[in-house]
Amino acid sequence: MSTQTRDAEAAKAELCAEFPGWSMILTRDTGRWWAIRRPPPEGWRGVRAVTEVDADTSDLLRELLREVVEAERGAGL
Repeated sequence: MSTQTRDAEAAKAELCAEFPGWSMILTRDTGRWWAIRRPPPEGWRGVRAVTEVDADTSDLLRELLREVVEAERGAGL
């Protein structure tokens, strides 16, 4: 396994630990990072929830996911 692959797997594991419920994907063809989750539970009915986020790097994906989490907390979710 290459160093780059190990680094990507470590970054993916860190993201999964920090954002449970999200699946992390690193596309091989474009090198873009994606975070995807199932639609929210019934209690969120009527709330427009983010279920997909993408970024050029794992660090940027982390920042964007933190913004989603904060927005959801601010909405009482």
